Amino acid sequence: MKGFIAVLTTGDLRQAIGRYSDIGLAALVMLIISMLIIPLPPFMLDVLIVVNISISVLLLLLAMYIPNALHLASFPSLLLVTTLFRLSLNVSSTRLILLTAQPGEVIKAFGNFVVSGNLVVGIVIFLILTIIQFLVITKGAERVAEVAARFTLDAMPGKQMSIDADLRAGAFDMDEARRKRNDLNRESQLFGSMDGAMKFVKGDSIAGLIITAINIVAGVIIGVTMMNMGASEALSIFALLTVGDGLVSQIPALLISITAGLIVTRVASEESENHLGRDISFQLLAQPKAFVIASVLLVLFGLVPGLPTLPFFLMAAVTGATGYGLNRTKRLKAEGKLQPIDDGGMPSEQDVKEQREKRIQAQKMQEGQSQQMLPVVTPIALEVAADLIPLVEDTGEGSKFLGEMIPMMRDGLFYELGVRFPGIRVRGNETDMPPGSYLIMINEIPLVMGTVSQDKVLVNDTVERLRLLNIDGEPATNPANGNECAWVDAQYQDVAEQAGLTTWDASGYIVLHLSSVLRKNGAEFVGIQETMNMLEQLEQAFPALVKETVPKVVSPFQLTDILRRLIEEEISIRDLRSILQALAEWGQVEHDTVMLTEYVRAALKRYISHKYTRGQNTLIVYLLDPQIEETVRSSIQHTSSGSYLALEPEITQEILSAVRTEVGSLPPTAQNPVILTTMEIRRYFRKLVELEFPHLAVLSYQELSPDMNIQPIARISLE
Repeated sequence: MKGFIAVLTTGDLRQAIGRYSDIGLAALVMLIISMLIIPLPPFMLDVLIVVNISISVLLLLLAMYIPNALHLASFPSLLLVTTLFRLSLNVSSTRLILLTAQPGEVIKAFGNFVVSGNLVVGIVIFLILTIIQFLVITKGAERVAEVAARFTLDAMPGKQMSIDADLRAGAFDMDEARRKRNDLNRESQLFGSMDGAMKFVKGDSIAGLIITAINIVAGVIIGVTMMNMGASEALSIFALLTVGDGLVSQIPALLISITAGLIVTRVASEESENHLGRDISFQLLAQPKAFVIASVLLVLFGLVPGLPTLPFFLMAAVTGATGYGLNRTKRLKAEGKLQPIDDGGMPSEQDVKEQREKRIQAQKMQEGQSQQMLPVVTPIALEVAADLIPLVEDTGEGSKFLGEMIPMMRDGLFYELGVRFPGIRVRGNETDMPPGSYLIMINEIPLVMGTVSQDKVLVNDTVERLRLLNIDGEPATNPANGNECAWVDAQYQDVAEQAGLTTWDASGYIVLHLSSVLRKNGAEFVGIQETMNMLEQLEQAFPALVKETVPKVVSPFQLTDILRRLIEEEISIRDLRSILQALAEWGQVEHDTVMLTEYVRAALKRYISHKYTRGQNTLIVYLLDPQIEETVRSSIQHTSSGSYLALEPEITQEILSAVRTEVGSLPPTAQNPVILTTMEIRRYFRKLVELEFPHLAVLSYQELSPDMNIQPIARISLE
């Protein structure tokens, strides 16, 4: 107890009271229940009636000062407790009125003060208060609570998505998002509870009328039959006490009803510390013209014959002076001459705006600092040696590299693969790189280093064939397709081009090499976010297709995996509509991502056939021996996490040796041959040979157009 007194006198009062609030609430409920059973002396009843009035006044004032309904979220429970408390007082007062006709000084004083010697006037006033509470305030608040609960619940999904979107956009941190979600949940629970709690107030009004009628009738009967009173005397005494009892019950009930109405009709202000009075004053005083026009109308009313002139003229003067003052304030504010006044610490409207702007600026600075602290890496970077800097800088000769060649390369890759690659950061290295060298990095990890010479060009032909044109060259490899090429002196560029050959200078070769690296690693630039962006764009044209496929048939993660598998084999994902249609068709019966990818490839057969025949009607292929196909098929292992190929190392080497023998023995042709096999093993055989033969495509029969002519040039076998 000493600790409680110490905290009460020197510490946080809310903490001191809150420490024992559970005991106090339990004691209050037990007191209310006991009042229904145990008779109370008149003095105790007077004290409890005063407590009831005090609680109702306090709650009314609290409702005026809270900035929004969530600051009094416990009001539905308070409403239940206060209603039960008030009804228990009615029971106790009725017991005293009917047994002793001495219910205490408060009830008697209310009866004498309001009735003022006229019983009819007292009854009329009591009925008016009851009707106001029941038909006006309670009915309106009940309807507002019902609509607010419905609208709050309907708006919850949209508000949740808005919070999630702002969180992803970085408008606030995770703690703020968690607080907003909690507030949203509490708001829905509050208005849902208020919808039901208003029935307590409505029932209390009806109970008050019934109790009053019972008290008058029963009081007259008891007074005449048991207390030896005359009928008029009994009616006068018991009616006076009953009206007093009804008033001390209905006035707090009316205040509680007004409190409930204020809470359910309270619209949260933009500033968290604004109370109801400040909101009303700011909003009513925002239109000076309304006060001036009202003043003129009041003057006209005062001039009407028969109406009292003085009250209308007084109100006209008040409204006119208010309008004039507001107009003057508005003019001075526009001229910047308005002097701030001290309003007891309450900020002015201008101060509120300035504080809001400062908070917005501080939030932007904090967001900018947090973004700078994020571990963001450069997606694609090209680093060149000092002697190559003039080729890539954004002035002079290098302006073509950055302004034309790089954008054209990115557009070409998008048309070819359907992947929008991010911007490429180009920088020079004057210290650590040898002359003529360049480095290609993805996510700041070095992948490939190349070398070029500014006085040489790359020709897309072999050294032997170039000698027929009297051009000497050095052997090289085309990074795009792995074909043999040659480096020749720049003076032979015109001769080679006149012969119909393709040439690349130093900057062109860097772009060619960079495009081949991006093409090979394009799957790294397609993730969940990129997939969702593509779905959003497709949904604008085909909403039903997207809705019925993702996530009903395949999840966004599974779709991303399928798209990445397609890009890994340089299959374009631009035709996302056909991809989703194939998944919608096969996703119901097939859940393995590898096989789903194969079905998608089959749906893209026209594109795949055109890609590998270069628009011709004939496809040059290597056929697999049935023994190899059966060996691969029997080595496929299926697990809960996926499927994989489990071949013995010796068999793997034998198959690679057979592929090496057939593929390496054929002369280069205008069309790169492909390996043709069945759908079940196509993906696994491709993974088997891709390290040694990265440019060798492996297709299945289902991926070819029906009108395609197949021209086998060799059969790959183990014999």
